[in-house]
Amino acid sequence: MFGGGFFGGPGWGGPGFGGPPGAGPDFGGPGFGGPGFGGPGGWGPGFGGPGFPPGFGPGSGMPPLKRAAVGAAAMLLDGPADATQIVQRVSDKTDGALTPPQEMAELAIGVLAGRGVVTVDDGVATLTELGENLLAWRGISSETARAFLARAAQFGDGFKIRKELFQVAGLARTIVWNGTDEQKQKLADASAKVLEAVTAAQKSLHAALAES
Repeated sequence: MFGGGFFGGPGWGGPGFGGPPGAGPDFGGPGFGGPGFGGPGGWGPGFGGPGFPPGFGPGSGMPPLKRAAVGAAAMLLDGPADATQIVQRVSDKTDGALTPPQEMAELAIGVLAGRGVVTVDDGVATLTELGENLLAWRGISSETARAFLARAAQFGDGFKIRKELFQVAGLARTIVWNGTDEQKQKLADASAKVLEAVTAAQKSLHAALAES
């Protein structure tokens, strides 16, 4: 659920994951964040907004890989880790609600290493003093990262629904563009079933909200 970013929506963005004046070039110009860690194709729908410290609020729309790099750096506050361990930390801290693909974590480590935010030894990334200072300047600590992910974990069911629907939509697009007539017929049958189930779920949820 991580193809494009780390978490997503309005979230860990802020005006930039750079640093105070004189701390060196910012990551990605105006901001090393964006709307949040993720979004469609990212490490899940986004969180953040008011109530989080600087660096967690709505951002500037930076590319998903840069959002992923911010998230990976935050996970390294708990100690050195390789891509697999970063993914595991996210999964553990969200009770499995978010499980980013390892390949994006690997790319994120590469971005961080290229900016001097981490050093890498045999695949294991360690925050440099610059990296620690930049995270601190953005208000990102082990505690705020944990709180952020704990909040995300509360929305695990929503993440799962979104992930499955996103995957179904991807399969549908592939069949529409490249499928055989038989595959397109199966798509039509499946679409009718999915839409029926989604409509029923919407009615049920609307009814539940009306009762509260």
